[in-house]
Amino acid sequence: MSRVLNPKVVAGVVLVLGAIVVGKLVAPAALPGIQLPAEMVPILGVRVPNTLLHTLLADITLLILAFLATRNMKEIPDGLQNFAEWVIEGFYGLTEDIAGDRARQWFPLVMTIFLLVLVANWWELVPGVDSIGVVEPPHGSKGFVLAKVGPLYALTAQGVKLEYAGEKGGEMMGGEAEKSGEGAAEEAGKEGKEEGFPTTEDGRPLGVLVPFLRASATDLNFTLALALISMAMVQYYGIQALGMGYFTKFINLKGGAMGFVVGLIETISEFAKIISFSFRLFGNIFAGQVLLFIMAFLLPWLVPVPFYGLELFVGLIQAFIFAVLTLAFLANAVVAHDDHH
Repeated sequence: MSRVLNPKVVAGVVLVLGAIVVGKLVAPAALPGIQLPAEMVPILGVRVPNTLLHTLLADITLLILAFLATRNMKEIPDGLQNFAEWVIEGFYGLTEDIAGDRARQWFPLVMTIFLLVLVANWWELVPGVDSIGVVEPPHGSKGFVLAKVGPLYALTAQGVKLEYAGEKGGEMMGGEAEKSGEGAAEEAGKEGKEEGFPTTEDGRPLGVLVPFLRASATDLNFTLALALISMAMVQYYGIQALGMGYFTKFINLKGGAMGFVVGLIETISEFAKIISFSFRLFGNIFAGQVLLFIMAFLLPWLVPVPFYGLELFVGLIQAFIFAVLTLAFLANAVVAHDDHH
C-alpha cells in the first residue's frame, strides 16, 4: 500500500492525467463520421468504396509478405521464412485434427480466409486509416468547421448542425457557432465557398471527411461475400463426397413427419449460418472501430492505447473463428446422416 501511495507514483499519475486533460483542451480531436454504408472515394475519376480499397491493400500486403518469405528459401529457415512456416505448420496441424485426410484439400481455403481477415482487421489499427481522405461538402445535415493548412483542408473539433444543408451554417453541437473576425478565417471561408463548401454565418467553411481506407469488415458486403463463399464451398464438398445423398438431410421423406421437420430445420440452419457468419465478424469489428473513435475523441492521449491492444486480440480471434467454423462445417458436410450410414 505504501508503494502505491508513494509520492513519486502519485506525482507521475497526476502528471499523466494532467497531460491528458491539457491535450484534450489544447488539441481536441474531431469525432469522425460514423455510418454503416461504405463511403465512395473518387479515384481517377471513378468513385469506389473505401472498404474495397482496404481489401485490396490487405491482398497486396499478403502478396508482399509471401514474396519476402519465399524469395530466399533455406533448409534451416530464419527470419520471416521461419515465422511464416511456424504459422502455416501450426494452422495445418489444427486442420488435420479437424479434417483428417481432407486437410490438404481444405487447408488453402481456410488459411486464405484466416490470413485475409486477420490482415484486414489489423490494418484498421494503422494510423491514417479512417483519418486521411478527401474533404467534401456535407452530405447531410451535419458538418465540421474546416481549417486551411496550405493547399489542404483539415477537420477541426467544431461540429456544426446545418439548418439548410449546403446553404447555411447554424447551431453548433453544444452551443452557438463561435464568432471569429480573423482575416485567416474569412479567407479560408471565401476559398471554401469558391470550392463548393457551405459556410457558417461567420464565413467559415464546413465539410466532412471521406477516408480513403476503412476496415473491410465494417462493410456487410465484405463479410457477406466471405460467408457466401464459405457456405458455397461447404455445399460443394458435401455433394462431392456424398453425391445426391447429401440432400437427404434437407429433404427426408423416409423419416415421416419428424424427418420432414428435422430436414426443414437443417435447411433453415444453413441459411442461418450465412447470417451468423456475416454479422458476427461485422458486429465485432464495427463495434471496435466505433470504440476507438469514441476513446480518441474523449481522451486522445494514452487512453486509446489499451483499446488498441484489445482490438489486436479481437481481430485475431475473429479471423480464427471464421476460419475454424468454416473448417468445422466442411467436416460435418462430408459425413452421411441417413439411416444406412
